[in-house]
Amino acid sequence: MTDEKKQLVLPGVLTVKELAGLMDIPVTTVIRQLLGSGVLATINDNLDFETAAVVADDLGFTATLEQSESELSADTNQYISDAEGEPRAPIVTVMGHVDHGKTSLLDYIRKTKVVEGESGGITQHMGAYQVDYKGRRITFLDTPGHEAFSTIRAQGAKVTDVAILVVAADDGIKPQTIEAIELARAAGVPLVVAITKIDKPEANVMRVEQELAAHNIVTEKWGGKDVVIGVSGKTGQGVDELLELVLLTADLQELKAPVEGPGEGVIIESKHDPKVGALATLLVQRGTLRVGDSFVAGNHFGKIKAMEDFTGKRIKQAGPSQPVRVTGFTAAPSAGERLMTVASDKVAHEIIAKLNKRATTRQFSARTSDLTRLTSQIRLARLHHINIVLKADVQGSLEAIKQQLDKIKTDKGQIRIVAEGLGNITESDVMSAAGENGFVVGFKVAVTPSARRTAKKDDIKILTYDIIYELTDDLTRILLDSIGPEKIETTVGRATVLKIFRDARSEKIVGMKVISGKVQRGNIVRFFDENKELVGEGEVKLIKRVAEEVTEANAGDDFGFQITTHAKITEGNVAEFIRVDYKKAGLK
Repeated sequence: MTDEKKQLVLPGVLTVKELAGLMDIPVTTVIRQLLGSGVLATINDNLDFETAAVVADDLGFTATLEQSESELSADTNQYISDAEGEPRAPIVTVMGHVDHGKTSLLDYIRKTKVVEGESGGITQHMGAYQVDYKGRRITFLDTPGHEAFSTIRAQGAKVTDVAILVVAADDGIKPQTIEAIELARAAGVPLVVAITKIDKPEANVMRVEQELAAHNIVTEKWGGKDVVIGVSGKTGQGVDELLELVLLTADLQELKAPVEGPGEGVIIESKHDPKVGALATLLVQRGTLRVGDSFVAGNHFGKIKAMEDFTGKRIKQAGPSQPVRVTGFTAAPSAGERLMTVASDKVAHEIIAKLNKRATTRQFSARTSDLTRLTSQIRLARLHHINIVLKADVQGSLEAIKQQLDKIKTDKGQIRIVAEGLGNITESDVMSAAGENGFVVGFKVAVTPSARRTAKKDDIKILTYDIIYELTDDLTRILLDSIGPEKIETTVGRATVLKIFRDARSEKIVGMKVISGKVQRGNIVRFFDENKELVGEGEVKLIKRVAEEVTEANAGDDFGFQITTHAKITEGNVAEFIRVDYKKAGLK
């Protein structure tokens, strides 16, 4: 019965020395174990959790990741649960193919259904606004469709309660339509289908319904449960029925949110205004935002200097599902980042310091982990060259990166660009990388949703950067680590076999006279016969002089050597002792 492994709690990133200390094991043992796994590291090198956990497991420990502080709360006050809160307005995103009538539909709704008395007051464009239907409010996201939907969702923020899928009656299902369907399903957001442009002579609603059925959206008329509404952004036909359906779909979710407590919301869009500085549009999700509140948003903080509703009217507070424009940011936040109000500027500073520390650790850990896995894949594939598909934002960046990559080469391999281009990373880029047994590298570009899905399905790595030297540093590391450390052998001594004291299958005790050099434990030993033919090799485990254990054997004396080897050694054989060193591969 084997002993249970000891439990070990590790942070996301730690040095080799720190890992050895936590296990109470010599640093040299840890370095040797890393080397056996193909990782050449020094005492002060950082290890990500996955690498450290593998080493710990090999050395008799079960490692678990240290739990970072739970989600940093914006305030010590706790919200009541959403279920115990008050009913809130549903938040709706309109998605679909370009030119399928999204803008016309939203314009008609905004012009005819905006909260009474406010229609004429809209003096600015905001990424969200509210309409009134039968005394109930509905919040619409008026952003670039599913691009914003996927960007916000990528940050881990769930904002949308109902998605309206627009499909033109005269055009049918298109690639962006399919992508919108997949995005909504992946997010678990209920879909309401609006077949637009039904007033056009060439409209063919039946054909659209058939195409929808092919994507598992089956109308009641076709025996399914999905409700599809025909609408016209030009005449307003079907718009009331569409809004009715949106509210019915929302009611099934029983949408509620606490009104009391610190304000919390999600950034929808942001920009820098020369007059007021950074400002952002956000949707309040719970609690109440108030002018004068200190807040944290992403990795930034600030104080709400002013708030405007979607009509441009100054307001002093805003509650759940309400879209507002806020000024008072120290820097423009990103879409999808969460804003949380806090007790004071001091608390905001403390939270940001903790968040930045955690973010740095997570980024390093994730990046190191990605590179380690990628290097292992390349090493297993026994590739001599690293193949990449390179995408950049502009031609100047592309040329600069290519010049730098041309310098990254070794005697055994180099970085090869198998395809290149400008613009975002697409599905075809991922497929090109897969065909060349490579991966994709992007500089200041985004990754399309379809590219991410294909990369995940085919296990193709995508690396993106905003700084050129980080890109070149990582690719240099991948190339050198995939080659592995260079093994250097140095002959340190010679001896003659005098007598075999023990001749077990895998272990021998051999008496030898050292005739030159100095032999130490851990040396490799090779035995040769009288014809200088290699008999076999092994490793020196123990050295004794008479009955005393010693650390080394010097020329001119007789010693007993305990050696692990399968070789058939005989008296008179000559032994050659080798010290093995490892040197990290370098560039030419």
